[in-house]
Amino acid sequence: MNNIGIGVDIESIKRFENINPQKDANFCDKIFTQNEKNYCFKKKSSAQHLAVRFAAKEAIIKAIGCLDFKLPPFKSIEIINDKTGAPKVYIHVEYLKHIQAKISLSHCEDKAIAFAIIKNVKK
Repeated sequence: MNNIGIGVDIESIKRFENINPQKDANFCDKIFTQNEKNYCFKKKSSAQHLAVRFAAKEAIIKAIGCLDFKLPPFKSIEIINDKTGAPKVYIHVEYLKHIQAKISLSHCEDKAIAFAIIKNVKK
């Protein structure tokens, strides 16, 4: 079994521009945690923040796939900024409790990108 997995994803911010937390509740509830929704929808440009979190979840899922684990649902992966503003990954799945994840996120006017490195620390 591999010990390290990597993943990358890029998303068009335009895909997230018209997302409304009430009108698109089914989509939002399937993909994002309540903490993520609270964070993104309080921002002036929520589309950038939604897109980069979606890209991060895709990158993390791709990296987990490199380790031959069952892929988790989107909502079980949570991207929360710490007090310094750095994004942190929390994976809320018992069978992945021994996984450590590091991510790098970036966005510009029309694109959001995420890179993930996953390490299996199970001994």
